[in-house]
Amino acid sequence: MVDNTPPSGEGAQLIEVRTAAVPHVVPTLRTIVADIAMRQDFDLDAVEDLRMAVDEACSMLLPSASDGHLTCVFSWKNGRIEVTVSVLADSPEPDDETGLSWQLLTALATSARRSVTPADGGYLSRVELVRESEAARP
Repeated sequence: MVDNTPPSGEGAQLIEVRTAAVPHVVPTLRTIVADIAMRQDFDLDAVEDLRMAVDEACSMLLPSASDGHLTCVFSWKNGRIEVTVSVLADSPEPDDETGLSWQLLTALATSARRSVTPADGGYLSRVELVRESEAARP
């Protein structure tokens, strides 16, 4: 089993969802991140940005899920939400930082990163994004 936990600080809250890698579960993941953001007092625009960012991250990874599973980890603390979406893929896919999906994702998040690492006889393809509330920024 691969550790998908994002690098959050001590005391952070965490939810991990492991589900089938199918498009109809994405709205549920969008709802989870929106609920977390609202409870962290993010403004409505930031809540919607996070919903769309999770949608984009899932859309980028779903086609390459070789084992039919998708993992999404939500972590939050003090106005900062981290989301890691990952799938196990058969082959490493190059990072496409010029595509529309990536451009949209980076516009919606405070920061975003995509990585591919060898794992369990395949490759763990992961998108990590961070969104900070306006109140949490220095």
